Amino acid sequence: MNRPSPAPAGTLPSATPRRARRETARRLARRRGRLTATALVLVCGTAVTLTAPLLLGAIVDAVTTGAGNGRITALGALLVLVSLTGAALTLAGGRMLAGLVQDTLAGLREEVFEAAVQLPAETLESGGSSDVVSRVTGDVEAISEAASGVLPQLTGALLTIGLTLAGLAVLDPRLALAGLVCVPVQWYAARRFLARSHLVYGDVRRLEAERGQTVIEAVRGAETIRAYRAQEHHLGDLADRSLRAVDRQRDGVRLANRFYGGLHIAEFLGMSAILVMGFALLESGAITLGAATAAALYFHRLFGPIGALLTGLDDIQRATVGLGRLIGVTDLGADRARPVAPAGGPGAAGKPGAAGRPGAAPPSVEVSGVTFTHPGATRPALRGVSLSVPGGTTVALVGASGSGKSTLARLIAGIGRPDEGRVTVGGDDAHRAPGAYLVTQETHLFGGTLADNLTLAAPDATRAALEHALAESGAVRALPPGTGLDTVLGGADGVGLDGGAVQHLALARVLPADPPLLILDEPTAESGPATPALLTEALRRVTRGRTGVIVAHRLEQARDADLVVLLQDGRVAEQGTHEHLLSREGEYATLWRAYTQGHRAPARTHRMNPPRSMES
Repeated sequence: MNRPSPAPAGTLPSATPRRARRETARRLARRRGRLTATALVLVCGTAVTLTAPLLLGAIVDAVTTGAGNGRITALGALLVLVSLTGAALTLAGGRMLAGLVQDTLAGLREEVFEAAVQLPAETLESGGSSDVVSRVTGDVEAISEAASGVLPQLTGALLTIGLTLAGLAVLDPRLALAGLVCVPVQWYAARRFLARSHLVYGDVRRLEAERGQTVIEAVRGAETIRAYRAQEHHLGDLADRSLRAVDRQRDGVRLANRFYGGLHIAEFLGMSAILVMGFALLESGAITLGAATAAALYFHRLFGPIGALLTGLDDIQRATVGLGRLIGVTDLGADRARPVAPAGGPGAAGKPGAAGRPGAAPPSVEVSGVTFTHPGATRPALRGVSLSVPGGTTVALVGASGSGKSTLARLIAGIGRPDEGRVTVGGDDAHRAPGAYLVTQETHLFGGTLADNLTLAAPDATRAALEHALAESGAVRALPPGTGLDTVLGGADGVGLDGGAVQHLALARVLPADPPLLILDEPTAESGPATPALLTEALRRVTRGRTGVIVAHRLEQARDADLVVLLQDGRVAEQGTHEHLLSREGEYATLWRAYTQGHRAPARTHRMNPPRSMES
C-alpha cells in the first residue's frame, strides 16, 4: 500500500497526488457500467455538436455558389437540429458524470469519517479538531465543486479538442498542423502552473485549518481568555494566522494570473496561424471558402474547451489536494485498523467482534511492565506498571491528578500502545481485543432523539431493550418528566439535560451494547449534588457481570470495587481491597480519611462483582 506522505508536525498526513489518482481510479472502477454509459453519452454529444462548423461551412459554400433557397433552408434546419441534439446529450452526460462522481465522493466521505472516529485520540488531537473538520468540510466542498462543475466541462473539453483536431485534419492536414502552433506555449504554461500550484494549495489548506483551530480554541476558552484579559493576544494570533493564509492565497492568484496570460498568448498564436494557413490554401485553390471558414470556426470553438481544460486545472489541483488529504485519513485508518473503535465521548464504544460479542464471558486484563509517554511529553505518564484483573471483577484506579489513571485506562481500552511492556485483554493485545467499551468524563449530548442517543453503541437495539436500559441504569429518574424515547434532546428546539443526566445516558448506553469489558474514566465527574447517589447506583448496575476498570472520581466507587489500585507519579504505589488498604495505614488510608472528612460518603453498597482475594 502507498503510505500517506509526511505531514508537517501537528497535522494529519496527506496522500501523494499519485496515490490520490490511483485511489480515484480504483473507486470509479467499481462503477464501470455507469462510467461507460456516461462516456458514450458525452462522446455522442460532442460528436454531434462538432458537425455544426461543417454545416456552417456548407452554408457558406451554398451561398457563394448560388445554390437555391431550399438547400440553404435545409442546411439551416439541420444545423438547428444538430445544435439542440448536441446540447441535450451534453447536458445529460454532464449530469450523469456529476452524479457518478458525487456518489463516489459520498462513499469516500463516509469512509473518512469512519476512519477518523476509529483513530487514537492522540492522533486526531495532534492536528487539532479543525484539521479533521476542514477535511470533511472544505476539502469535500472543493472536490464536490470540481466534480459537479469542472469535471464535466473538462471531459467535454477533451472530447471536443480531440474531435476538432480530427475535423481540421479532414478539411486539410495542414490546417491541423497550423493549429498546433499554440501547443508548446500551452504546455509550458500548464507545466509551470502544475509544478507550483500543488504545493501552494496544500499550504493554503493547512494554514486555513490552523486558523480554524485558533478560532475553535478561542471560542471554547472564551471565559478564561476574558478572565485573564487576553483578548488582544488571541486576536493578534488569529490575525497573524489569517494573514499567513491570505499571503499564501495571493501566491496562488499570482500563479493563476501568469497561467491565464500564457493561455491567451497561445490562443492568439494559434488563430493567427490558422488564418494565415487558410488564406494561403484558399489562394492556391486547395480548399474552398466554406472549408476555410469551417477551419476558423473549428479553431475558434477550441478557445472555450482549451480554456476550460487548462483553467480547470486550477480547480482540479485544489480538488486533488483535498482528495489527498481525505485519502491520507483513510490510509492512516487502514494502517492502524483494529477491531475496537475507542470512544470519542461518553458512551462511544468499539464494535464487538467474534471474541467480544455481547454477553461473552468477561475477559481478564493483564498489564505487564508498561511504560508510556504521551507524544510531545518529556516524562513518562506510566512507569513499569503491572496489574492483573481477573475476568468479571472490577478494579478502581485512584490517585492524584496526573498520576496516570486515565492513561492506564485508555491503554486497557486499546487507545494507544505502550512504549514498553504489554497490555492484554482476554489474552490478546488490548489494541486488537474486541468488545471494549469506554465511557469518558467528557459529557456530550448528541443531537436527535433519546433513542438516537442510546443506540449509538447498539444501532440494532429494540425499543424494549432501550426502555430496559433506562430503567435498569436509573437514567429514567434523572431525565425531565415526560421524556420518552422519541423526545428530541439538545439543540434550539430540544430538551436540555444537565451534566448528571447526560452522564446517566452514557451509562445507560452500556446495557444495550452489553460489552464484556467496561472502562469508565471518572464516570460521575459531572454529577451535581442531586445525582451522585443515582449515578453510583447506575455504576454498580452497569458493571455487574463484566470486567470493569473505573477511574474513580469518588472514593466510594473504590470502596465498592473488588480491587483498588493507587497510582503515584505513573507507578503503582498500593493495590488490594478497600479493607486491606485501610488496614495497612498507607497512602490510600490517608486519602480515604481526607476524602470522608470532606465528603459524606453514601452508605456502602454491595460489591460491584463478587469479592476476590487480591491483596498485595
